[in-house]
Amino acid sequence: MTAPLLSIRDLVIDYGKGPGQFRALHGCSFDLEPGQVMAVVGESGSGKSSLVRAVAGLVAPASGEVRLDGKVLPALRKRPPQTRRMIQMVFQDPGSSLNPLHRVGAIIEEPLRVTHYGDASRRAARVAELMEMTQLSPELASRRPRELSGGQKQRVAIARALAMEPRLLIADEALSALDFTTQDHVSSLLSDLRRELNLAMLFVSHDMRSVRRMADDVCVIEKGHVVEQGPVSEVLYNPSSAYTRLLLAAALNPRAALSDPRLAEALENGEAVSEEALEGVMEIIRGGALMGDSR
Repeated sequence: MTAPLLSIRDLVIDYGKGPGQFRALHGCSFDLEPGQVMAVVGESGSGKSSLVRAVAGLVAPASGEVRLDGKVLPALRKRPPQTRRMIQMVFQDPGSSLNPLHRVGAIIEEPLRVTHYGDASRRAARVAELMEMTQLSPELASRRPRELSGGQKQRVAIARALAMEPRLLIADEALSALDFTTQDHVSSLLSDLRRELNLAMLFVSHDMRSVRRMADDVCVIEKGHVVEQGPVSEVLYNPSSAYTRLLLAAALNPRAALSDPRLAEALENGEAVSEEALEGVMEIIRGGALMGDSR
């Protein structure tokens, strides 16, 4: 039996030392196969970004293991170049992750140049291939980030992340800074790339609609604890955790989807609601109101 592409076991992440130490993740375990998308969901501060940053090597775990192809991953500075290339990350704000002084072509070319990928003509051909792959017009290569829309900037970030042909892409809230229409376009692009490249993905989000479109499996984190984990079809339509049900309820437009104005107001204000009321929300979700589908 072959090892999964990514294996996380009992991962614990702490920040600070002594009395002020804060535990951001209290233990997390899952496997990710090639081509599989695992969504990591939760509110802001839940620990989901800490988890994927540990996978990327940006945060050192207090305990537990992160394995790639069965081998334990050290901190980023100790990882060999080939391992670094296998895991790439796309961040939330494409504007802050792109050098404003460089042109798009140079931004996408940068990882190729740093790793001595071919000569100038070969790198130019690879940049053109990546721009086509991410649906960027060739004329954008000469523009700077400030001249691009939010969706175009995120496509540039994705193209740059794909330059070294990674096997695992981490999308850390990569859609949250975009408007709804652009979110749909970029999520469709990521789904296409996943299929075409057999690309595994850790998809961090608090948006359950995007999770439904993008992921195969879901890991739900509340205050650093994994409260639910499993296939999308089970977690989103038959959640066992009250926290997951609240996340799903928050994804609805309560006043449009719910007839009870008191429940709608409670959901909008983030107030506690009863299990009976949440079950009513779940019936609406199972009917397709959350995802716009026919389930």
